[in-house]
Amino acid sequence: MNFIKRNIKRLFRLWYCLSKINWLAFYKNYSRKEGVIIVIPGIVKNYFINSLELDLLNIAVLLKLNQKIKLHINNNFGSYTNRRICYNPSDLFNTSNTLSNAEHLSHLAHEAENKQNKIFLSSYEILFWENKEFMHQKFEELNIRTPRTAIANTTSVNINKNYRFPLLVKELHSHASLGVHKCNSENELNLLISDPLFIKNNDKIIIQELLNIRKDLRVILCGDEILLHYWRINKGTEWKPTSTSHGSDVDFISFPEKWRNYIIENFKKLQITTGAFDVAWENDDLDTEPYFLEVSPSYQPNPSIDLTEKEYSYGQFKKKILFNNSWDKLYIDCVFTIKQKLINSWLSK
Repeated sequence: MNFIKRNIKRLFRLWYCLSKINWLAFYKNYSRKEGVIIVIPGIVKNYFINSLELDLLNIAVLLKLNQKIKLHINNNFGSYTNRRICYNPSDLFNTSNTLSNAEHLSHLAHEAENKQNKIFLSSYEILFWENKEFMHQKFEELNIRTPRTAIANTTSVNINKNYRFPLLVKELHSHASLGVHKCNSENELNLLISDPLFIKNNDKIIIQELLNIRKDLRVILCGDEILLHYWRINKGTEWKPTSTSHGSDVDFISFPEKWRNYIIENFKKLQITTGAFDVAWENDDLDTEPYFLEVSPSYQPNPSIDLTEKEYSYGQFKKKILFNNSWDKLYIDCVFTIKQKLINSWLSK
C-alpha cells in the first residue's frame, strides 16, 4: 500500500474516532481530581501512527459509560494513589535500554499498583504482550496444551531427538507474524542461529514443532465470553503464517462448538481480563484435541464482513479506500464495541 493511500486511510480512522467522542460529555466529565486516568505516552515520534486511535477510543468509551476522566500525558504514571488508570500498550512507553516493552510496562504498572491504583492492563496481564517466553512458561505451568516448545539460548541450541522438523523459530518479542522463521532441517536451523545479526538481536529464541495446519482459529475473549472469532485460512498447500497480510481467507461464521467450553476454561486459567487466543488442530482435524498457539491481551481484531460475492480477498479489502463501507470504519466500530466490554468489566471489579 503506497504512502498516500495509507495516510488517507489513517486520517479517516482518526476522524471517525473523533466523531465517537461526545465532546459535551468530555467538557462536563473532565476532572483533575477524580475519575479514570487515561495515560497517553506523550506526543512523540510515531504516536499519531501507533497509539492515537486507541487512546481516542478509550476516551469515547469511558464517556459513554458516564465516567469522569483525566488525561495524563507522560510515559510514567506512578505518581497517583488509589485511582483507576488505563492505557493502551505501546513501545512508546519504553524508555529502558535493558527491558522489553512488556517488562517495562509491567514495572510501571506494578509501581502504580503498590499505591493502591487499579490498572488496566495490570502488571501481570501486560507480561503476556509480545512476550513469548513468559507466555510459554505460563502455558506449561497451567497445563495449557501447546505444540512441543523449548526456550533456548541462541548460541547453545541443542535440539532433542524427540523434536521433528520442520520447526518454527520465534523471536521472544515478535508479533503479527514477524520474527517467525520456518526451518525445514537442522542445517537451516544452524544457518539461522549462526547469523551474526540474528544473534545480536536474539539472545534467546523459542523453538517449536510445526503443526500440519492450513488454518487457525482466532478467539477473542473477555472472562468467560467469546467476543469475536474467525478462522484464518491459508489457501496454499504449504505452511505459512495465517495473517490476512499473507493472503489468508477469513471465515467469521463457523465455530467448533464442541470445543467452546474447553477454549473458555483454558483461557480462564490465565486469569487475565481479555486475550486473543490462537487455536489450531493437527491436520486441521476438529475431532482431535486442540492446541493453543499463542495468547495476547493486546490485539488487532478483524471485523466481520461477508465477502462471498466479492472478487477480492479479505486482505485486499483491508487496503481499499471505501470510507463508509471500508475495513477502517468496521475496524473502529469493532474495537469500540470490544473496548466497551473490557472497560466495563474492569470498572465492575
